[in-house]
Amino acid sequence: MVGAMPVDLIPKFCNGAMDSLNGGDDCEYQVSVGSRVKCSDDFGTVKYIGEVHGYKGIWYGVEWDNADRGKHDGIVEDVQYFKTTKPGAGSFIRPNKIAPFKTCAEAIRKYYGDREDETVAAHRRTVINEWKREMGAPFIEMVGFEKIHQKQKFDRLLEVCVRDQNVSKAGDVALLCPNVRSLDVSQNLFSNWREVIQLSAQLPDLRELDLSKNRMAIDMPEETLAKLSINFANLEKLNISVCDYEWSDILALSHLWPNINEIIAAFNRIKTINAPDVTLNTLAVLRLDGNPIESWYEVMNLGRLKNLKVLSLNDCHIEHIRFNENGYGKLDIFESLEVMFLNRNRINDWRSVSELNKLKCLKKLYFLKNPVQNNEDYDTVSQLIIAKIGNLQELNGSIITRELRRGAEYDYMKRYGAEWKAAQSDSQKKMAFDLEHCRFQELVNKYGIPDDSLLVKQPKTTTLTSQLLEITLRDENGKSLKKKFPSTMAVQKLVTLAQRLFSKGNTGTPTLHVVDEQMKGAEITLDNVMKDLAFFSIKNGDTIIIRFI
Repeated sequence: MVGAMPVDLIPKFCNGAMDSLNGGDDCEYQVSVGSRVKCSDDFGTVKYIGEVHGYKGIWYGVEWDNADRGKHDGIVEDVQYFKTTKPGAGSFIRPNKIAPFKTCAEAIRKYYGDREDETVAAHRRTVINEWKREMGAPFIEMVGFEKIHQKQKFDRLLEVCVRDQNVSKAGDVALLCPNVRSLDVSQNLFSNWREVIQLSAQLPDLRELDLSKNRMAIDMPEETLAKLSINFANLEKLNISVCDYEWSDILALSHLWPNINEIIAAFNRIKTINAPDVTLNTLAVLRLDGNPIESWYEVMNLGRLKNLKVLSLNDCHIEHIRFNENGYGKLDIFESLEVMFLNRNRINDWRSVSELNKLKCLKKLYFLKNPVQNNEDYDTVSQLIIAKIGNLQELNGSIITRELRRGAEYDYMKRYGAEWKAAQSDSQKKMAFDLEHCRFQELVNKYGIPDDSLLVKQPKTTTLTSQLLEITLRDENGKSLKKKFPSTMAVQKLVTLAQRLFSKGNTGTPTLHVVDEQMKGAEITLDNVMKDLAFFSIKNGDTIIIRFI
């Protein structure tokens, strides 16, 4: 029965070309097992070509990228024609249902050749007519002018995008546009790296390459890839997102990119990470967003990349950050790392944030929508992060000013001062506290031991009214807002709030002045931002004037 034999034992159908062409009338590209195809808006990989028992003609057995498009696992009426990697992702389609293939050169010629600006075209016609008048030959045909013009136009192309154009092969790109420096061939039909290498070999000045949403098999050993790296000698930035790769695949391919600076490999299947041995030495930016990286210990295997400055781990499955269990000092890994993205992970403890203080060069952090942030307002969360990471200069895109850092660290000491003092007489408690708050002793050395009043936990009151003071904030332009604040709130935090609420129409740094009605409207300047509102005897109903200097 046809189809009952394994795929690799059916020479007529599987190992190379069929006599059947793909869907286009003018296309000469043959479909073989492993080819990437597109049907309507769905992409898939051909796993079988041949007859199906009980149905006439030739069929393509396809495993679809979107398993919902499939109907079975390659089995029809108890005969296994092919196997799918995902359950239910396979189906059969007729050859005429797939989109016609193109070469990259054809796609560029069609896409950019059909987009001539009408103004340019009109100017060109005017020039030709002037030449005809000067020559006194109005009916002469300018033979070859159109081809020369088109050639000059393509030669000037430096950035090319032929996304989702059914490109499966390179074609003669060198003859068409040899000066391209940035090429986007994402969401096309490349099925292996041989065609990509052939494409890059024709573009000697290629710096940026977007191959995302292609499924390209790696069918060459690392030694061969290393020899072919000359074809990517100038490549600096590569996007291989949504290519169904594991980290081991990226390491194997990295032999192709000797001078790579940035790799975007988002939403692949990267779960475990091995340390690179001989490649990626020039890598400065690595984006692994959307990969199922659960363990921080996998991330630590990237720590020996000496030039890595930006690491993006948004939308991964990270729950905890731990560099070591006992050390408190800076680390000798991630020596150049300055920017880290950790948005939308599963981080649920503040010690994980404290661990980031061990990165000696970390300056910018993006940390949003993690479970640990759910129980605090945004300002409080920001202050905790700033206080816990000493070198941080920017948080979630906002600059950390000197005043903001001082206020955050002061509030942090107030919040945990009593716990710190209680831990000093118990070695085990002290060890646990130091692990959770590895900067606290540094802050004590910087600011001194907090006042005793701050080291005592305040008794909980039973009503919201007894905890909050209603205060009117007013600037010199007459803008006025009523807000409720706890009496224990630091002046620095109120300064930060005033900056945000009253910055429109005002420049400079806000200063706060409370109006004392008992002294006939005299103003008292809140000149010590490290103190809380209670220190200045601010009462319910008071007015605070905001002036920008």
